[in-house]
Amino acid sequence: MAAVVRYQVKRDRIPEFEEVEKQIAGSFKKAASADQYRVIYRDAVGNTAEYWVITPLSKFAERDGEGYYAKITTEQERAARGARLAQYLDSARTSVERYIGDLSVTSPGTPFPPTYARYIRIRVRPGTTEQLIAAVKADVVPALKKMSGAELRVRQTLFGGNTDEFTVAAGFEKWAELDDTTALPKAMGAETFRKFEEKMQAIETNVEDYIVAYQKDLSYYPGVAPTTSSR
Repeated sequence: MAAVVRYQVKRDRIPEFEEVEKQIAGSFKKAASADQYRVIYRDAVGNTAEYWVITPLSKFAERDGEGYYAKITTEQERAARGARLAQYLDSARTSVERYIGDLSVTSPGTPFPPTYARYIRIRVRPGTTEQLIAAVKADVVPALKKMSGAELRVRQTLFGGNTDEFTVAAGFEKWAELDDTTALPKAMGAETFRKFEEKMQAIETNVEDYIVAYQKDLSYYPGVAPTTSSR
């Protein structure tokens, strides 16, 4: 699982917001264990004042008490940073989301975290979540495993949002990779691709497409990529 926070930052306070996030990343780099991470992505297209902060959650009990961040910082540090962030934000939305391990694909040697990621937020009709999972598992995952450099992770919202909503994340290193729109249909086969699109059109109610850029200076990531439902 993961805790996902979407920050809407005041545009004239972005440098100050990033300064605080660098301080938080510094605390993780000094004291955090290798099984922890705190990765930050920023919208590269659209609302470029939006930041996505992703941290691991192995069990809900971890949310009892002050949490991992409190273990590696002082109360004074947290209070000062929290007060500053409150001045820089228009809003913050937190959700708890589960990784669906059967839908994860990572080609050997693929960089993680990726330099960019395409986040597709898909909301499906109530009662059809298992249909989406089955379709991606049967049609998309086998095709991606044939492709060089393919990288995919799928999360489903558990709390803090609509439980019929999924985030499909596909990483890439260069914008030029988006120019090839035929790679996946070729790997799937024309007929399978057509039927997959029909399945999705029948259950989707809303689709939002984002390109986000990894903010290395604001992040802490020493560990293993989250590929199972337990991360």
